[in-house]
Amino acid sequence: MTATTEHPLTCTPSIPPAGIDILDAHSGTGKLELIDMDVFEFEDALQGSQMPANICRGYALIFPGGQSPHDSYPFALHNHLELPWDYTVRNGQMTLFARSCSGLVKKDNDNSCRACQNLLANKMLEGIITRLEEGADENASFAYHGFRCLIEMLHRKNRRIEFHRLRGLNQARKLLSRTTALSDQKRLLLAVASGKVTCVDRLITIGLAQKKGIRGLLEAYLKAGMGVYQPRSYTEEEDMKNILIWRLSGNRVAQINHRANGAQCVTYLRSHSTVPSLIPSPAQPTIEQVQKNLEATIGGVLDVLHDRVQTGGVVHAVIMFDELATEKRIRWDPKTNFFLGICRQHAHKASTKFVNEEDMEELFRNLDDGVLHYAAEVRMI
Repeated sequence: MTATTEHPLTCTPSIPPAGIDILDAHSGTGKLELIDMDVFEFEDALQGSQMPANICRGYALIFPGGQSPHDSYPFALHNHLELPWDYTVRNGQMTLFARSCSGLVKKDNDNSCRACQNLLANKMLEGIITRLEEGADENASFAYHGFRCLIEMLHRKNRRIEFHRLRGLNQARKLLSRTTALSDQKRLLLAVASGKVTCVDRLITIGLAQKKGIRGLLEAYLKAGMGVYQPRSYTEEEDMKNILIWRLSGNRVAQINHRANGAQCVTYLRSHSTVPSLIPSPAQPTIEQVQKNLEATIGGVLDVLHDRVQTGGVVHAVIMFDELATEKRIRWDPKTNFFLGICRQHAHKASTKFVNEEDMEELFRNLDDGVLHYAAEVRMI
C-alpha cells in the first residue's frame, strides 16, 4: 500500500511536537492533518480566568492593629472545639471557609456563598474577633491564645519566677542572719547567767557606747570572764561610795579595794573627787596660792556664814594653822611640775622646777652638800 501525502514527512521515534501533521486514523485516504496545540492552551487559560467569578472566596478575617494571623489566631481551638470552618493563609491574609460551603456563588455580584457569609454571625467567631481586638483573658485556657499572647505570658511568667526566686533568696539570707543573731543572743544570755563577770551592766554600757554588736559584746564578756579585759566605767554612785571609803580609810585601803573588788584606783578617785585639792608650795607660798587654799578650805562654810549674817546673828570664824610631820624625802607634783619636800627657807637657792635630769641631779647634789635641807614639817590650815 502506497500512501500519498501532500507534505513529505520524515518519521522519527520521538513524540511529535506541537503543530505537526498526524495521520487521520478514521480516514482511509491516509491524509495527514495539521493540529495546533497552542489553541488548547489558550482555551484552558480563558476558561480558568472565567471560573473564579463563580467560585466562593470565603470570609476574609481582618486582624486589628497590624497583627499577623500566624501569631494572633488561636489555631489550637480547632483541636479543642468543633469549629464550623476551615482556614487558609496566603500572602498574610487569612480566609475562613465554612465546612458546609458549596464552593460556588449563586449570584454574580457575591464573593462568597451563603454558608461563608453566615460565619460572621457565629458566636465562636465573634469571641475570637473580640479577643483579637481586646486581648484574651490571662486566666483563659491556652487554646484561646495565639502564639504572640502565649509568648508574652511565658515572658511574664519567667519574670515572676525570677522575682520570686530572688525574693526567696533574699528572705532566706535574712532568716539566716536573724537566726545567727538569735543564736548569738542566746549565747550571751547563757554567758551572763554563768556569773563569771560581776559588772555586766558596765560592760554592756561600754560596748554599746563603742557601737559593738551582739558578737562584740559576747567577745568582751568572754575576755572579761578570763580576766583579759576589765571594763573601766563607773557610775556616779560608785564614784561617791569609793571616794568615801578612800577619805575615811586612806590610800592603803582604797588600793586594796581596787585590787580585790575592781573598784577605782586612788588616782581615779583623786581626779573625780568633789573636794577641791590644796596647792602645795615648793618654797615660800605666794599670795595667790594662799588665797586659793583658803577658798578650797572654807568655801563650803561661806554659805552658812552668809546666812548667819542675813539673819542678824553673830558670826565667829576661827582659822587654825597646824603643822604635821612629814617623811623626809623628795616628791614630784605632777600638777605643778615642782619638787616638794624641801625646806622653804633655802628652797630659793636651787631650781625646784623639773625640766630635765640635770635639775634633779643638782637638787640632790645640794642636799648632799648641805645647801638645801629636807622639810620635816608641813603647815596646814
